[in-house]
Amino acid sequence: MQDWQDFEPAVRRQEAVTGCPAPIPTEIGPRGGRRLAVRFAEWLMGLADGWVTDVPGLTRAQQLHKIGNGVAPQQAYEAYRRLLSIDVHNTLTEES
Repeated sequence: MQDWQDFEPAVRRQEAVTGCPAPIPTEIGPRGGRRLAVRFAEWLMGLADGWVTDVPGLTRAQQLHKIGNGVAPQQAYEAYRRLLSIDVHNTLTEES
């Protein structure tokens, strides 16, 4: 079992939102040190398991780059939801 220490509440919230348990956050790198596990970064972004990590031909660095430059779907959804709820006609009328 992973000890999340101070991050326990945030990890549990993300598990509840995604419906998936958190993957192991680190792995052993080629020189024996600990490094970020790509599947954990993918999970943190709220992406489906394998959305980036199962794409054939991508190196670990390319996977992390794509995950890091991506959009978290839950945040995009919320942004669109809020934008679509704005009553533009009334807002423009009130400013006049």
